Amino acid sequence: MRASFLTWLSILFGAPALAAGCLSADQVELVVVSTEPVAGAPSPDALRVRIFEVETGEQVVSQTVNSAEGSLAGLGALRTGVTYALAFEAQYASGTCADDRAVGVSMPFVHREGGYAIPIQVGCADEFGRTLSQPIQARLAAGLETAVDGSAVLAGGVPNIELRTDLEVTEVVPLVERYAPFAGGFSASGTMLTARAFPALQAVPQGGVAVLGGVVPGFPACEATIELIVGSASTATGSLTTPRCFADAALLPAVSRLVVGGGSNFPAIRLADFEAHDLDAQPLPDNGIEGLVYREAPRFVALGDGQTMLSIGGVDAASGGPVVEAVHFGERCPQSESPCTVRVPAAGLDQLGLISTAATYVECPAGGGTVYITGGITGAGDANRALDQILCIREEADPAEMRVVRAGTLPEPRARHEMVVVRGTSPRLLIVGGGRTTSITSNLLDDALLVPVDPCACVESSPQVLERIPLPFTGSAVFHQLTTLQDGSVLLVGGARIFNEQGTVRYQALGEAALFVPEIP
Repeated sequence: MRASFLTWLSILFGAPALAAGCLSADQVELVVVSTEPVAGAPSPDALRVRIFEVETGEQVVSQTVNSAEGSLAGLGALRTGVTYALAFEAQYASGTCADDRAVGVSMPFVHREGGYAIPIQVGCADEFGRTLSQPIQARLAAGLETAVDGSAVLAGGVPNIELRTDLEVTEVVPLVERYAPFAGGFSASGTMLTARAFPALQAVPQGGVAVLGGVVPGFPACEATIELIVGSASTATGSLTTPRCFADAALLPAVSRLVVGGGSNFPAIRLADFEAHDLDAQPLPDNGIEGLVYREAPRFVALGDGQTMLSIGGVDAASGGPVVEAVHFGERCPQSESPCTVRVPAAGLDQLGLISTAATYVECPAGGGTVYITGGITGAGDANRALDQILCIREEADPAEMRVVRAGTLPEPRARHEMVVVRGTSPRLLIVGGGRTTSITSNLLDDALLVPVDPCACVESSPQVLERIPLPFTGSAVFHQLTTLQDGSVLLVGGARIFNEQGTVRYQALGEAALFVPEIP
């Protein structure tokens, strides 16, 4: 596999040429960071550049130029002090990309007088390509989250995972790494105060990423501390009311709450409560919310209203509780006792528990949105099985009115996968990795699916898989992580080689990362 490297492409916004390497007032340099296989490819045959006003979405520039000329004119529509974003599309020679096109979208930039550079991350459209550099330290079961500054924080994890009777964690990675999208690679960014595996990570609006709970070496043991990673520094910022392993977290900005909940406190205590931490106070105090069912490794999805989240899955077959419950802060609670938990009915669907699923929120342009849930495992013991279902839940002003609907079918069952929503002509689910069966050692799926969905409707239908995409990993996508970057691309970190040694299954981290650059609508 070819190594990736940084490619530079200068497009001059204006007629004058560069003089002594300086940019004049009417010139802008476009700095392109590309992924494999775009890196190292011959210059593209043609370039198309479009510029949009961020606030209104109005397109103010659309030009196609020969890459050899590298100059654009007619940019007088750009106004000083206005925020824009630039969309890049390049037509490459046959064989570079699947459809010979590379695309990318810049971060929002403010047009100003004087020369300046616009960095943009570019890759083959709707494909994964390896990042410019790979993670410094190989790890599995880490936390990965995009901070408000645009960088992605990679924290915690383990170099190896062994599956015996219980999960065994002996060595945890303390190094924090940061992926800078427009540098194309990873860099060291300090160390954690308490290294942990399977942590819950959540970006906070004040800056930085909160790290909550997780698994630490022991028998194993669960962690209760909360730390905040800002830049290269980690600071203690409170504690959970109980140690939590395999919990999840969600941000509810309308009520300034960081909600963490579910999970377990080893050796065998599963948890049903939630903690709502006040982001306006330091250290983070909390108030408790009792859940409707015990949930280990649930999926939390915040809704668009900023005051409601769904707690999905993490329920075993013996619980008899709801697969989905809403946690709501607001006037819609019964007897106005906010916050509250509300059961989300799933009539006619398999209610024998739901674990190892994936879920994400898709915003509707007309307002509100829809939560999509894919795959997972249901049943118990020898009767458990992986699911091929696509479920949806339409956001409602009153949480009591929400319902789980069977929205479609995957081409095969899939569990222990990851999922985000990506842009395109219509929104699409990007479903990565996992396995076809309940086994975590075989029948693994080393690919990704693109599934178009309608964020404004939640009805029974049969979404068609748009594309099956190979992953550029040398191992399997298991115990992996996804995060969506601010330019709309998706960073994937993970990759494991699996060994079966005298009845003990061991997963060795390979330290690989790839970037998915979605089609530009």
